[in-house]
Amino acid sequence: MNDAYGILFQQLLFPSWESGIRRRPTLRHLKRLQRTQWCSLDELRAFQQLELQKLLAHAWQNVPDFRTRLTAAGLQPGDVRGLDDLHRVPLLRREDAAQSFEARKSVGPPLPAIDKSTSGTSGDPLAFAYDWGSEHWRQATKLRGYAWAGYQPGDRSLHFWGAPPKTPSSFSKRLKVVLDHVVRREHYVDCADRSEEALARLVQLIQNIKPSVIVCYAQAGVALARHINETHSRTWGDISVITAAERLFPSDRDTIAQAFGPQIFETYGSREVMLIAAECDAHDGLHVSMENLIVELIVRDAQGERAAQPGELGEVAVTDLHNYGAPFIRYLNGDLAVARQAKRCACGRNLTMLERVEGRTTDTLHDGAGHPVSGMLFNVFFVPLAHKVKGFQVVQRRDGAIDLRIVPTSAFDDSVLELLRRHCAQFIPGVPLRTEIVAQLTVEPGGKLKVVTVEN
Repeated sequence: MNDAYGILFQQLLFPSWESGIRRRPTLRHLKRLQRTQWCSLDELRAFQQLELQKLLAHAWQNVPDFRTRLTAAGLQPGDVRGLDDLHRVPLLRREDAAQSFEARKSVGPPLPAIDKSTSGTSGDPLAFAYDWGSEHWRQATKLRGYAWAGYQPGDRSLHFWGAPPKTPSSFSKRLKVVLDHVVRREHYVDCADRSEEALARLVQLIQNIKPSVIVCYAQAGVALARHINETHSRTWGDISVITAAERLFPSDRDTIAQAFGPQIFETYGSREVMLIAAECDAHDGLHVSMENLIVELIVRDAQGERAAQPGELGEVAVTDLHNYGAPFIRYLNGDLAVARQAKRCACGRNLTMLERVEGRTTDTLHDGAGHPVSGMLFNVFFVPLAHKVKGFQVVQRRDGAIDLRIVPTSAFDDSVLELLRRHCAQFIPGVPLRTEIVAQLTVEPGGKLKVVTVEN
């Protein structure tokens, strides 16, 4: 939103702070990213090749775990020269990354400077780290991706997000956080509470602050939009909505569009590497952050490992080109995605694209014979029943039984349960189904709504 304060912040305050006082290269990286997004695919891959060569040389010299894994595979540094050889590097599974955290830290500069952890949607904790150089690239990449949705630093924004970080212990640090949000005009609301009372307060906040953009967990945004639509409480014009952290289903877009307008932008990322891909205003897939990451989609079967073909579902393997502190190289993050057909986006950018992100590898259900069934099955089933069902959660227990929790609307009746039984008998045969009617779904401590869970 180009109001006077926004222009002042973007053109003077933010650059003076970021580049002048703090001397960070974030905006220099951003300027480069704004240019390279229009480069040819060959130029983008040439940049990746150069950055990958530097990363691999550093990792061989300074990262014990990488050297061990490469040696165990019978490889020497000269055997992996760049993009065409990257597939020879052993994949780094999440469980291996968790166990080898200390050995994945660089013993030579740049050293790890930022320590974080995530449980992900799998519930398995993972500690990781990265250096300050990587942090600057991550922030620049996010700024570019969010700008595709029209979000510029200093715009009034509402972040309906997960639980905020722990409050700093000292008064000065707490004051700094508050002032930072005020100056940036960022309003944060914990999305874990999705009661009708909490959503009504959030509607009032939107009416008061008049944000030009809302950044939200996807399913939190859907819950808010559904509340707005049901209570007929929309009093504003169109607001851009950036969704993250969870999958945005096609029916979700319709719900959000009714509450906020058609400018809905899906993003895909993770705490380990931040923004992996983002949607532009062509709304035809997600552009991969090629200058910061190499994203492979891998199919593993009895014949071994191969690259997924366009339109084929594959496991996401990420190489963070600028994390020298504790590198992620061919890291399987547990996600499944589909590559878009190799054609230029209508926006004109040549960045490679994901057609869609399907979810987690752990989201696959199994019927009574052990055959895999996509967790998407229930999303498809409930789309035409949106007037009768507000939300649902599926848990497949270790014994194969499925527990289904349903939040009903006032139009809900027993016909929904009868349809559901027939649907499951057809598509998930041999599996007991138990249903429970609830007032509210269970949200994880971090604020995410796990729609499908499969117990290990």
